[in-house]
Amino acid sequence: MPPSGSATPSAHRVNRLDNLDACASRMHDICEPLLLFYATYHRLPNSLDELRALGGFENMVYACPVSGLPYVYDPVGVVPPPGSSGAKIILYDATPAHHGLRWAITIVEPSDRSGALVTKVIAVEEKLFAATQPSSAR
Repeated sequence: MPPSGSATPSAHRVNRLDNLDACASRMHDICEPLLLFYATYHRLPNSLDELRALGGFENMVYACPVSGLPYVYDPVGVVPPPGSSGAKIILYDATPAHHGLRWAITIVEPSDRSGALVTKVIAVEEKLFAATQPSSAR
């Protein structure tokens, strides 16, 4: 029990970073047209505008609801996340607006045309992006 007059641990608690975060939820929503595009064309879109061309996704927002900045999209992939085993980051926050972290979408492409793309939304430490230059920010 804390000494009298001292703050309890819960008094200094910050909001937890989890998949209920508005930015993470938005990225989960973006995975849907990404998966549909890949299943249809067997490739990633060159830009996020190609996802808007899919029926039902014309009004999708490709910006962080916290920072207001557009997401960075790089279909080549910028850096593999730690322990990725073949995954690469293709979409991420432009700034570490989430308790010093960036939300990102990773993908693992199938080994053949009959396989499915695998997407995952993760929180990534800023140090992973420190020396990274995207091959083509969109």
